[in-house]
Formats: sequence, C-alpha cells, structure tokens
Amino acid sequence: MSMQGPQWLEERRKGIGGSDIAAIMGLSPWKTAYQVYQEKRREITPVGETKLMDWGKRLEPAIRQWYSDQTGRCVRLPEKILFHSRHPFMLASLDGFTDDGRVVEIKSARSGKEWGMPGSNEIPSYYLLQCQHYLFVTGFEVADVPVSIAGGSPELYEVPADRELQEMILESALTFWRRVEEGNPPDPVSYADAVQRFGSSQAEGVIPATDEQINLVSDLRIIREALKAMEIEEEEIKGKIIVALGEAGNVLAGPDGRALVTYKLGNGRTTFDAKALERDMPEIYSKYLRTGEAQRRFLVKG
Repeated sequence: MSMQGPQWLEERRKGIGGSDIAAIMGLSPWKTAYQVYQEKRREITPVGETKLMDWGKRLEPAIRQWYSDQTGRCVRLPEKILFHSRHPFMLASLDGFTDDGRVVEIKSARSGKEWGMPGSNEIPSYYLLQCQHYLFVTGFEVADVPVSIAGGSPELYEVPADRELQEMILESALTFWRRVEEGNPPDPVSYADAVQRFGSSQAEGVIPATDEQINLVSDLRIIREALKAMEIEEEEIKGKIIVALGEAGNVLAGPDGRALVTYKLGNGRTTFDAKALERDMPEIYSKYLRTGEAQRRFLVKG
C-alpha cells in the first residue's frame, strides 16, 4: 500500500498515528483532540495537504539521503502502516527506519523556534510526542530527526526512548480511542470545535449566566472594541503611506534600498453578478440555488 493517498488515509482512521497524538494531548498547534475525533469517526474529511506540507514531502528524499551520507546508515522505507502488537490501534507511519533499529523522522521547519542544539533531543514538543509514539509502536530505542530549518542545510537531532512519557502517551491514547469507539466526543476547546459540535443543534431556552460567563462576554466586548480601534488606526496609517507614494512611485524603500511597502496596480477583479442573472434569467438562477444546513448565529447583544 502506498504511504499516501485515500487508502492510506482510510487506514489511518483505524487508529491513532504519530501525527495525532500531540493533538490528543492538547499540544498540537494545528489540530485539537475534537478534530481528530471527528476524522476518526468520519464526521469530517481530513484537511488536505497544504503547500508547506507538499514542499516538506518534496524535500524528504534529499534529507533522507543527507542523513544516510552523514551516518552511514541505510534508511529503509516501510511498505505499510505499522501497529503495536498489544495495542493495534496505536499506528506508526514512518518516514524511514534503519537496520540497527532506529526510527528516522524527517522534518522541514520554517524557523528554529523550539529547536535546541543539533545533536540534542531538544525538538518541539509536538514532534517529541510523535517520536515517542513511534518508538513505542516499534519498540526501537532511538529516533533520529534530520531537519532542514528555513530551507537550510539539515541538522540532526537524537531522541532516546522515554518510557515514562510513552506510558503517558498510551494512557491518553487509550482514553481517546475509547471515546472514538463509544461515540463520546472530547470537549470542544476552540471556537471551531464549538461550532462543529453545537452549530447545527436546535436548542432553545434561556440559560442564566454565571459570574464567569458574564466576565467572558465582557472580555469579548473589550476585545472587539480594541480590534475595531486597531482597524481604524490601521486604515489611517495605510492612508498616510499611500499619500506619501501618491503618483510619484509604487514602492516605498528603506535606507538600504529594500522595499518596505508596495502599492502597485493589479489586474481588475472578475466577479459574478448573481443579481443580474436572477433578474434576467430567474428560472436558470433558481435551478442552481442550493440551501445549506441551517447554522446557529453567534451574536453579542446589548
């Protein structure tokens, strides 16, 4: 089986992979446990590959070869998703492994934030959990993490197995997978989670607000007022810069000649005039109307 594509995604739904565990434990900057739950339950389609993810995959062969050249180790590519012998819902989709029993997890990062000294095990927490997850599934003792940071020459990090952390991972995974099997979702932790969970429900009635909830609404009003004030200030600043450029140029440059701001004429925007179609061809217009699922609207009153 190819380690990508629809079949691979379907196999990943059958358990918890290394890229899921950080979200399940609340440490992923990209996903929440609720989103992972929905993916496993087939309630939503997994997010497609981003440009950054695509670029990372394109870099993988080059970084893999660099690792092999640096260490003298041959990197084997797994032909299928691996699973733990006693906990088959614990899955591992490896970038590679070596004949002497080392996981190879290839990364490309936009910045060096959270990356320590090369050669150490100081890597971002969400990648650390991924590596420990893979070490638990495979039983290997070390994960090597070659990474290209900001497109630079790769550096190598070494993550030894941490039994205590692996036990924490297993405990979290067991609890989460039980939820998936029972259809018992974890609590929403973000606005997107909350809308997914409750946005289509037909709840009615008045709920008395607690002191904490009153404070939350007050905080929301303050944030919205601050954002509005910042937007007004932003428009004023942009206006002053545009006036400075006027008709004299389209680039504002710093002392070193590098562009600070550009204000260039772009192509005209093409739009679809739905109102004109409705007026001139009402039958065709109505034929292609689609009514989406009703959604609750969030409004701050008063």
